[in-house]
Amino acid sequence: MSSAVPRGEDVIPAISTLVTGPLGVMHLPRFWLKNLLHALGRLPPGYKSTTGMFDRMLIETLGLDERAVEDFIKAARPDYLQFEAWIRDHARHLNADAIDELNQRYRQALMSEGGAQTRRAELGLTDETMRGGIILNDLDDWSLLHHQLAGPVASDSAS
Repeated sequence: MSSAVPRGEDVIPAISTLVTGPLGVMHLPRFWLKNLLHALGRLPPGYKSTTGMFDRMLIETLGLDERAVEDFIKAARPDYLQFEAWIRDHARHLNADAIDELNQRYRQALMSEGGAQTRRAELGLTDETMRGGIILNDLDDWSLLHHQLAGPVASDSAS
């Protein structure tokens, strides 16, 4: 994702996959924000709103209808608690076991070696063992957010 520079009207969805709302489902707040930004035309280029690995894990584990999620967000533009209420009513597999299993999968998720190598290079990280999907995504978001708000860092403008 780092290769795409956000436009001024774009909003970086800098909510970590680690964050939960009242339901306790990791990634759900980020999923809501990315889909809302997509519906509003403000999701930066390169971000995925339902097709990313973490998004797919959420959709499939909770038994959500992807099209229904997209349609609801587009039509209702819900705030987060309204979105959680909709999830409660529409997820076919929303129970404590599914939530625990999903959250554990998020905590253990590794980025592919190729993807991690690219992301580490974009971020200037030298630890070749760093492959955690959440941390690499968070660092990418924070880097893009910093770039959008503060401009390129000195090393970027030196060349």
